[in-house]
Amino acid sequence: MFTLSRTRPVPARHGRLSLIARVARVLEARRSRMALEKLDDHLLRDIGISREIARQEVRRFL
Repeated sequence: MFTLSRTRPVPARHGRLSLIARVARVLEARRSRMALEKLDDHLLRDIGISREIARQEVRRFL
């Protein structure tokens, strides 16, 4: 037997916090990418990233 519910989904109580958290993650990712751009080739090799991959990552927006 199939029944329908007339109730609507309950919206998240902290929708604003969710938006704030998402903005914070985007800003943190940007800061990390800018820091990655400043690393020299030796440090990039230490973490297993080539200069070209680092450049590609820096160009990402997300």
